[in-house]
Amino acid sequence: MFKPDIQQMAIPIRIQNRKETIINGAPDIDYVDAAPPLDFCNWKGRGGTESTQAGSLIVFDTAELTMWYRPDISERDRVLLNDDPNKVYEIINVENVEMRNQYMILKVQRVVNA
Repeated sequence: MFKPDIQQMAIPIRIQNRKETIINGAPDIDYVDAAPPLDFCNWKGRGGTESTQAGSLIVFDTAELTMWYRPDISERDRVLLNDDPNKVYEIINVENVEMRNQYMILKVQRVVNA
């Protein structure tokens, strides 16, 4: 059975679910807090990747977080690190470890203009 090799889950995060509304044929995307919105995880930064697009330097900041399983989280949602609206990470991948509904591993990234 999988047991994560972590000391503690002490990093606070806010989870926001994506909500789409079709207005005049185009989706209007909004994010609302999940229930419960705050949770704790083990956060591991995976570094960033730089690239140039349209003459601007862009940094892709990635991380991996381990937390207790929550069925309401999907790849369409986003995570706010330390409940800070300036540190918004989009969820790239959700892994339900061994399909046991006990732990989950999220891979997240944010795009920063440098």
